[in-house]
Amino acid sequence: MSKREMTKSLTLTEHLAHLLGALPDAPGVYIFRDAIGDRIYIGKALSLRNRVRSYWNETSWRERPKLAVMMPKVYSFETIVTNSEKEALLLEATLVRQHMPRYNVHLKDDKRYPWLAITYGEPFPRLIMIRDPAKYRKENPKAKVFGPYVQTGLMWETVGILRKVFPLRRRAKPLFKDRPCLNYHIGLCLAPCQKLVEEDFYNHMVRQVEQFLSGHQKEAVQAMQKEMEKASDAMRFEDAAKIRDRINALQIVVERQRVLFQDPTVSYDIVSEAHTERQIMICMMRIREGKLIDSEVFDLPLHDRTTFDEAFRSFVEQYYAECEDISIPRELLLQHEIEAAAVLAELLSQRAHRQIKIGVPRRGDKAHLLEMTQKNASQAMEKNLRSAEPNLTAKELETLTKLKEELHLSKLPRRIECFDISNIQGTDNVASMVVFEDGQSKKSDYRLFKIRSVEGEANDFASMKEVVTRRYGRLVKEERPLPDLIIIDGGKGQLSAAQEAAAEVGILHVDMVGLAKRQEEVYFPGTSDPALLPRRSDALYLLQRVRDEAHRFAVTYHRKLRAKRSLKSGFDDLPNVGAARRKKLLDHFGSFDDVRQASLADLQAVPGIPKNVALAIHSSLHPEQGGNGEPATI
Repeated sequence: MSKREMTKSLTLTEHLAHLLGALPDAPGVYIFRDAIGDRIYIGKALSLRNRVRSYWNETSWRERPKLAVMMPKVYSFETIVTNSEKEALLLEATLVRQHMPRYNVHLKDDKRYPWLAITYGEPFPRLIMIRDPAKYRKENPKAKVFGPYVQTGLMWETVGILRKVFPLRRRAKPLFKDRPCLNYHIGLCLAPCQKLVEEDFYNHMVRQVEQFLSGHQKEAVQAMQKEMEKASDAMRFEDAAKIRDRINALQIVVERQRVLFQDPTVSYDIVSEAHTERQIMICMMRIREGKLIDSEVFDLPLHDRTTFDEAFRSFVEQYYAECEDISIPRELLLQHEIEAAAVLAELLSQRAHRQIKIGVPRRGDKAHLLEMTQKNASQAMEKNLRSAEPNLTAKELETLTKLKEELHLSKLPRRIECFDISNIQGTDNVASMVVFEDGQSKKSDYRLFKIRSVEGEANDFASMKEVVTRRYGRLVKEERPLPDLIIIDGGKGQLSAAQEAAAEVGILHVDMVGLAKRQEEVYFPGTSDPALLPRRSDALYLLQRVRDEAHRFAVTYHRKLRAKRSLKSGFDDLPNVGAARRKKLLDHFGSFDDVRQASLADLQAVPGIPKNVALAIHSSLHPEQGGNGEPATI
């Protein structure tokens, strides 16, 4: 969007100006609507007045490109005031899930993953699979929901074991009026429909299922062991044997889970992401009682210039604002900080009746867990991209995306061209250009330049201007595609010279940065202060690789020219002297110094050297003398 279009879009209608003037300075939720009244965005705020007004700020539009797309479509808005930011967070999550506005990040992807639910609210609850938890909770507010489960096969395997261990009823309505169905006879149901089981015993079994699905497997097994010992002490050995078999079946599920911590009180949810320009993969790992019990990946599209940090924040807030109390971990470990962390922690603590922490670990075991989760997200991204981008790995695409974000580039830098100058005190002045496509070097497109405009002096600025002019002047003239990013090896001076050259050939729209070697400072056009990328950033590693390759290529070419010049013989500059005549001169005189000291007559006396060639040789070696061997006159 041009500055003129932005200014026009920022202009408020009388209706919007009136609404903005009446905004309360209170927490709540705001709803943007388009011209036909559809909800296009729902957000929350600690201060509705400050937050909503910021959307009509030019600075906000520059920092968040999504607003340049969304805000021109906003025709009106409404607000809902709440008592606290915590209530606003809950209300926002509910409204987004209910209305799914176009410009919000939705907690869903292309697939509807299955969930498990215990049907509390009806006599003798069942364990069932559902697809729409929001709708189900609305219709069954007392039910407990678990999930979603990405690996459906493993979910059904676990359900099969649970149904054998805890034979809850399977049918919503009895198949027969006067007798139990086949499930009772094969041990998969206790026939509560025929009143063959006491309700207290049945409900105790349901609570054990809930405990197991919530990640407290050890507690569930310990409770069953106590029941087994109690039955054994009472000499009910048959009942004790049945409980023992149930415990052994549960151990099959428990033993599959990787033990990460010996401390049984460790309870974490770890949330990391991997993203490209168009999608974000969010991986969530659940650790309960020191064991990794679950790992899920959510695939969310990034529509309409939605940033990855906005998508990550929206996912965390929406997911945990609606999660079941019993599923809440003791600590939530996030890859990125989120704005509403304190409010969300307070909400979860109140719901779980214990202190819940939310943090972004930087070192130690928690940081290693975060790294493991991040690798899983990247692996899922890799798998998802193989069909869409067969020549580009997820890691390469993720690195290019990070480079675009950290350098604020206009497009994904799939083709990068980098320039470097090499000389020693102005001699053998050369330049190199290396090319990287999709994060990998493309040596067939490398180019070398001999600098023509600068001779005998070290002027990197003029040299850089010349080589950029020659390179892109030719591409523009031949109407060939331009790179996505130009990197200049050097600081502000070299970047300014390259900018000037680019402007002269008419390629102002191509992103260009300078990379200085001393502190790995990144210079941007039009700014005097450089930026420093994070030292462990994959984007910085890519910049360094490209710059170092350009430097290596330039230095190699410079050394080749310098070596060629140092090995050059004085005979090479003599006119009309080839290999044969050089041999005759050496055989006659013995060395080039003797040739230089020889008179014209001596040169003409060499066998095989014509008199006119001897005169040309003498004139070349003694320009201060005339062609006849006498001093030249002025």
